[in-house]
This record gives sequence, C-alpha cells and structure tokens, in this order.
Amino acid sequence: MLAAAAAFAADSLDWRAKQNQVDADIQSWDLTTLLKKIARQTGWNVYVEKGADTAISVKFKNLPEDEALRRLLGKLNYSQDQTNGVSRLFIFRTVAKAATQVVAAEKKNYRIANEDLVKLKRGATNSIDEMAKKLGAKVIGRDDRNGLYRLQFDDASSAAAGLQALAADTSVAAADGNYMVERPTPAQMTQVANPAGPLFNLNPQPVTGGPIIGLVDTSVDPPPQYTPYMLAPINVTGEEDTPGADPTHGTSMLETMLEAMPNDPSKILPVDVYGSGESTSTYEVMEGVLAAINAGANPISLSLGGTGDSSMLGSLIQEGIQKGIVFVAAAGNIPGEGDVYPASYPGVISVTASTQTVNGPITSTAGGASATQLASYANDPPGTQVIAPGTSLVQWNGQTWEVEGTSPATASTAATIADLVNQDHISLSQAVEMVTRVSPAPIK
Repeated sequence: MLAAAAAFAADSLDWRAKQNQVDADIQSWDLTTLLKKIARQTGWNVYVEKGADTAISVKFKNLPEDEALRRLLGKLNYSQDQTNGVSRLFIFRTVAKAATQVVAAEKKNYRIANEDLVKLKRGATNSIDEMAKKLGAKVIGRDDRNGLYRLQFDDASSAAAGLQALAADTSVAAADGNYMVERPTPAQMTQVANPAGPLFNLNPQPVTGGPIIGLVDTSVDPPPQYTPYMLAPINVTGEEDTPGADPTHGTSMLETMLEAMPNDPSKILPVDVYGSGESTSTYEVMEGVLAAINAGANPISLSLGGTGDSSMLGSLIQEGIQKGIVFVAAAGNIPGEGDVYPASYPGVISVTASTQTVNGPITSTAGGASATQLASYANDPPGTQVIAPGTSLVQWNGQTWEVEGTSPATASTAATIADLVNQDHISLSQAVEMVTRVSPAPIK
C-alpha cells in the first residue's frame, strides 16, 4: 500500500511554457491522461489520431518542449502549428491529418474537500455555533449580517456528511461546498519601454452621479495620478497584500478600466478578496460581491475564474441580476477549457479576448463576420457573449507593462458599459445591449 501511494504521488507534469521547460515524473499514465494535462497547462488545442495510444512512464527535469514531447510520446509522432493565433498540437501514428479527435483540457477539482458553506434563513433561531458543534465543525468565516458562514471539518467525509445534515435543517436557506479560487494572473505580462508621454489622456475629473464600477479582484496600489478615480478600497480578507516588483492584478485591472473610459471616467470601487493568499475561496468572493453591491457598485467586474460551479455563488449572482446588477466576468485563459465560473452563470456577461489593445481601434464583429481575431490564449465556451481587446498597457513604480488576457478584456468591457452610460446618458441595460450587439463573441 505504501509503495502504491508513493507511485501515485510521483505522477506529475509541470509545463512552464514561458521558460520553455518541462518536468515530468510519471509512472503509468495512458495517452489520454497525458494529453488532457498538456492541453490544460499549455493552452494548446490538442488533437489525436483515433486508436493512437501508448503507456507513459518517464522522468526528467528542465527539458525544452520539443525534447519533452519526444520523451513523453515515445513512438508516436507529433506536429505543431498556429492557426489564427491558436497553437495546435497533433499526435498521430501515420500522418498529421489523421489526428482529428479533439482532446478536452483536464478539468481541475476546485472543491475544498473539508469545507462547507451555509446560509441561514432570515430570522433563524438556531445558532450557527451550536450547529457547527453538533456537526463537529469549526466556524472559520462568519457574516452574521447576511447569515453566511464557512465551516471547516476534520476531513472530506465529515464535510460530506455535514452538507447532507445542513441541507435537511429547516433553519438553513442554502448549503454547498466551498471552492478554491486561484489568484488571477494574466496570460502574459511583459515589461516594455516607457512611452514619451502619458499612456492616455485622462479627464482630470471623474464623473459624479454615474455608475460606480465594482472591481472584485486582488489588492490595488495604483500610481498617485489614478487614485482620484477610485473609492476607498474594501478588503474582505483581513489580510493585507505586500506590493511586489510588478503591478498587482487588481492594479492592472483598475488602470485598464480607466484606459477604456478616458473621457468620462466612472469611479472604481476596489474590493480585495485575496489579501496575501495565493488563492481565495467562494466564501470570500461572495463576501466581495455583497460588499460591492452594498456599497452601490454596478456594474461589477470579476476578472477571476476557474472556480467550481458553486450553487450558492450562482444564486447570489442571480439575486443581484434580478435587482438590476450587471456582472461582467472573464471566460478564462485556457483555450477549450469549457465552462468557467462565475462567467458561465446565466445572465453574467461572459467575456473572451481579442488580439486588439484597449483604447485602440475596435472593429465590430456584428453580423458574425468577425474582423477581430480571437487571442491564442482565450477560452471561448458556448454562452460567451462579448469579445473585447485582451491587451492593455499599465504603469507602476515608474515602469510600463503590457498585460494580456481575458482579464483586461473583462475590465475594459465593464468600463465600456459604464462609459456608455456616462457619455450617452442611457441606462445600464441599454449599455449592455449595445456592447453585446457591437462586439459579440465569435460564432461557434
């Protein structure tokens, strides 16, 4: 049993595309398992010849991609190309054109195995502390105002049993698992030469009385010239993030929003749901969304994703939508990954990315004749509504970075919606209709 556990633990693949380095420690994977992991870690579209198979048992470190593929695939052949900016990998025995079967990228399990979330009914007389004690759990997150709580159990089986007990409790409005939400990162962020002048000409006065944009993201630490355009940040984690050498993701998104609405900039409300953590959870995201709504933000930008399909987060967003809140979320930076949450919840404006630059020339994709090119890193599942520029320029600490991803596309879309309200004096719903009509996602 110990030997089997050790072998299982050893199976790993670490593909570092930016460094052109691959590590592998694999005892016994089949070809499908390998290709699903390659598709997820590289963002490539992977195709395989029907019937092709091989057993993978290999160990190496720091090999270039081509050599790694040769070691991993053994006697099978492969070829690579790019079409419309999308990288493709073909695995075959005979000829490349025989590789016609699409390999879906591996889905990550985001469920935090030993945690549950619970929302009590309004006016419930049961104490959450008594309920947790009865279930053998600890309350590690509490929002008494909204009746939302995060419970931690000793193990996964206890959490599963606790979830069943909570669902049957008449004092409980909703119960669900808790899901990890990875810290958002750009598809690519590159330091570039500083421009001779400002990145863009920004109106020195933000619009008063216009929409407030909720930026639910990491912490922000923008250059001083941008602080007049933001409200006092909210942090739902209780932990402060220490600035590093690069701009934080939240800082990049705030600047991207201002870049997208230089003439009539709305105020931006940053809501930090990550603190100093490498990841957060559904609980903090829900707290962040509630904080943004209660502070009057609308629209709300969520340039984060990959979470599990949380029924509680989905229900909260649906409640917000019914009250007229507009949610804009990123479709993700792994091509072919499929549904990503919160972008794939019904009613959310799901945004994928083009190769264009924010505040640059925009070519309409209306009518299905797409003149904008889908970015090679961009996920574009069914239900995606908008394609927007996936590249923005941001400044921090005296340096300029080029940031790419569906995150800038999402931030610029939320800002464009607010900008249309400010410029054209239309409603949020009219602005959403205009954006989805002028820049629809490519037809599948």
